[in-house]
Amino acid sequence: MRTRDAYTLFFVGVLTIVLFWETRFYLHLSPPTYFRVNRCQNCKLYFESDTTYIERQKLQEMIKFGGRVKQFANKEYMKREGYNESFLDSLPIVRKIEEDFQPPECKIKSYSRSKKKVSVVMNYHNELPSLLLRSIYSVINNIPPENFYELILIDDASNLTVFFDLKRVEVLVKTFLVPVHHIRFEENRGLIYSRRYGCQIASGDVVLVLDSHVEVKEGFLEPMLDELEKDYRTVAAPVFDFWDTYNMKFWSYDGVLLGFDPYLTWNLLELPKTAEVHTTPAILGGAYMATKAFLSSIDYFGKGMVGWGNENIELGVKTWFCGGRLVYVPCSRVLHFAANRTPINHGDRLKAPFFHYNHHIIIKSYFTEEEYHEFTKLSDPGYEKMLGEDFRLSVQQNRQTIMNNKCFKNYTWLRRKTMPQVESYDGDTLIAHTVLADGKCVEGEWLNQAWMLVGKVCPEVKAQLFTARLTKTYELRFAEAKCLDWGYDQAMFVDCHHLQGNQITLYDSNLKRIVDIKREKCLVRYNNTNEFGFGRCDSTRNEKGEYYIPQTTFKVVYHPELLNRSPP
Repeated sequence: MRTRDAYTLFFVGVLTIVLFWETRFYLHLSPPTYFRVNRCQNCKLYFESDTTYIERQKLQEMIKFGGRVKQFANKEYMKREGYNESFLDSLPIVRKIEEDFQPPECKIKSYSRSKKKVSVVMNYHNELPSLLLRSIYSVINNIPPENFYELILIDDASNLTVFFDLKRVEVLVKTFLVPVHHIRFEENRGLIYSRRYGCQIASGDVVLVLDSHVEVKEGFLEPMLDELEKDYRTVAAPVFDFWDTYNMKFWSYDGVLLGFDPYLTWNLLELPKTAEVHTTPAILGGAYMATKAFLSSIDYFGKGMVGWGNENIELGVKTWFCGGRLVYVPCSRVLHFAANRTPINHGDRLKAPFFHYNHHIIIKSYFTEEEYHEFTKLSDPGYEKMLGEDFRLSVQQNRQTIMNNKCFKNYTWLRRKTMPQVESYDGDTLIAHTVLADGKCVEGEWLNQAWMLVGKVCPEVKAQLFTARLTKTYELRFAEAKCLDWGYDQAMFVDCHHLQGNQITLYDSNLKRIVDIKREKCLVRYNNTNEFGFGRCDSTRNEKGEYYIPQTTFKVVYHPELLNRSPP
């Protein structure tokens, strides 16, 4: 027994030594083909003291060593924040992105030199330390020193300390030679609260809000500052280039506007890919810039909202209502590291999903009573009765801000102002009606405390919101805010999360069926009932032996040439 223990200890010791020394040579390995590492990654930067520089080198070695160890427990680390942690830990903290995702025309554009001082607001919760450090270094290093004013770094009650303690980041940034304000919440408050607080305490002329898992290139700031110089009421956003580090794939939001319907369901609106700045109804929430004066005048964003999500929609509504504008700036790029799963639901104080709660806050605060009534009629019945005094007080304060600025409008005005290409709510529809073999249409009905699929007489008006419809984003959607989710035992409509996954729904024109390609299942209706479920596509029985109608046909209205298109 002692001999076996001795061999075990010897093996562990040798493995640890090998891994440790391997990391010291890791920088000399060939980097990924997408990027070339900056030759000066080991140089001391202008905002680093001698202490900072030495500490950064130590942290770099510790992170790389931890990354190599993580390769032996890959499944465990995939369950945390959804990143390829071992690969990301192998990248240096300071590096330069050589590849250029900008439109070619950006190379000949010039911008006037702005004197505005920039406050950077970055919040995080249990962020991967290597990602957080690269975000911090990348942003400070690529903002001209004459424009950089301060970094406001907010730790929203992080508590994950495996292999590396995020508190070391706090120690490091406090040695920077530029102003860094590190704030830690002892209780998790959520992304929206953290960002709103950061913007409120910012002292610069301009506030730049960023996710904590991004990298930027030199010159990303000037195109956005140029737009703010034209009109201080502008909210400018860069174009995101997403990097999936599991599959080593990129995708971009070039040529896309973020629109939304009266139920705040996102609709991606296409436009030509050019270097020209274009207005947009809303922006992605991970990166944007606005003047402190304008944000203060509209009382910032997200008052009363919880968790994360839809504060970017609210910012779009308030900005347009109050005489401002939102723009995407294609010559300004941000590399965003994409997680392979939904972020954690931190900061949620409600039993119901906080996305839905935030929807109520926005529509009740800024749209008309008729529009809110229509929303509540098609959302969860009775949900409004659950909303307490915090909800009512937040709505009252939001409405007061709008009235003080004399900018109260409605969704119809907003759609005509920012989405003229959207003639009606069904602008993204592939199939207007989901028609069964007996001529009825698939709809949603509130049964047993859930929106269940039922068959009803089809309406005469095409693509009404009350009927299920298949969209370009591969969702079988009902009432705009509800989507068919294949992750349940029963066929039901739940809140759309727009992250694909269990809600990817396709139409097979050969089978004439609604299908789930991941599980190779079809949507079926059982004989002599009005109940729906999921069954095999090649049989008239499901796993329980129940018969169902063998064919589900459709009335194709809009884009039949796209029906068999595969999802990205």
